[in-house]
Amino acid sequence: MGFFDGASTQNNAIEKQQVESLSKALFAGYGTDSATFVNGRAMIPENLEATTINVIAAMKDDCKVLNSLKTVNVKSTVHEKNRRTSHGDWRFLTVPEGGASVMTDQELERVIYLQKFIQTKRAITLQMEKVDTFEPAYATEKIAGVEVVCKATEHNIFHGDSSIIPTEFDGFLASIRKSKDPTIIDLRGDTIGSRGESLFDEVAREVWERGGDLQKTLFPSILARDIKDLFTDRIRYEVGTKNFSFTEALPPYFTAIGSNIKFTGDAAGPDKFYRVKGLVEAAGDAIERPLAPTSVALTPKASAAGSKFLAADAGDYKYVVHSVNAKGISEGKNAAAAATVAAGGSVSITITPDKSRPVTGLIICRSKVDGDDVMEMVQIPCGPDATTVHVDLNKDLPGTASMLFLTETKIRPVYELGQLLPVSTYPLYPTDRAETPFLVIFFSALEVNAPEFCAIVDNIKYQGGF
Repeated sequence: MGFFDGASTQNNAIEKQQVESLSKALFAGYGTDSATFVNGRAMIPENLEATTINVIAAMKDDCKVLNSLKTVNVKSTVHEKNRRTSHGDWRFLTVPEGGASVMTDQELERVIYLQKFIQTKRAITLQMEKVDTFEPAYATEKIAGVEVVCKATEHNIFHGDSSIIPTEFDGFLASIRKSKDPTIIDLRGDTIGSRGESLFDEVAREVWERGGDLQKTLFPSILARDIKDLFTDRIRYEVGTKNFSFTEALPPYFTAIGSNIKFTGDAAGPDKFYRVKGLVEAAGDAIERPLAPTSVALTPKASAAGSKFLAADAGDYKYVVHSVNAKGISEGKNAAAAATVAAGGSVSITITPDKSRPVTGLIICRSKVDGDDVMEMVQIPCGPDATTVHVDLNKDLPGTASMLFLTETKIRPVYELGQLLPVSTYPLYPTDRAETPFLVIFFSALEVNAPEFCAIVDNIKYQGGF
């Protein structure tokens, strides 16, 4: 008696109903009209690759790096590669006639790129679907979602740092800084103009000696004028072929060692999502973002190895610290009093985060010497202990900017975008609300295959900063 013999019992009826419900939940069918999709069929994602291409093309001035990156499809959330870091020692290979050959080995490094997940939830009401609008409501909402995801990805390409926010992939800045021996030129608060064109020769030479060949630079838009001023006398005006208008552009800079660096174009120059270190304010979801640290204590030290506090830097400094997680930035917590620093000294900053909400990173802001206003100085991970300590040696200057110099290709791309899932919609099943909810999702990670072929110019003074 029961399920298998078809007997009409109450238990049999219940079991049959459960089986039918399960079948419905797993049934996909062959429907092609998305408005009629139900059960399992309603959960099938929609690939927005064509929409993404059109959106990115329209936003090429906003997301110029994402628009230019070579995409590599990956099949795992953990993408592993072997990276050659050396071909072997080339200096001592001569032997006498008939002599034994010297054994040389290339050096390989196993690198791991973790796919990260950028998602946004969107929805339109049933009423809006039925309204005769200038543009289809659902299509417009999808495009808006794609734009948001593309902007988030572009920001991560520069500023993503998995040690500060674990759900982010490492962007260019983090990837280069975390490499074994990064090329970083420190301007120590000088402007681009004060260094002049020799700066680009210096960066190109250092990268060239490591095997790279710089081909372009990216920088915050606030630096564009300073860079243009360097080349003003070389800019040529040409009559356009269509409407006889005048056009001008910064020419590529031909360096002393032969590298040709582009400062403008679709994949070079100023980028709207490459930010400077400036004023920091609370941002994000007020309920889910972290709370401000409970205390910030400063301990000056008269002498410290590696200090970059010079005689001109001696004086009083004010500090403010913000907590960070994937949902936002907290309000700032002021140190109780300013720290008095001598030349060659340091400041130990002991931060007690409020962990009643998740805290993954900390933004330390500082004033200039004897100043009152504070700007971002450095971001650090929040450790697992009750307090996190950071020692300020004046290596990271607040209120400054940076520039990226990139080698694009050396036999194979130096950097590319690993993609587990292209930008897609993922329908969500409606509940008790008359609306159509869905996600716009993108699973990817920036893969900098040869960070030694790239460089950062750091601590650049910009207009409006320190």
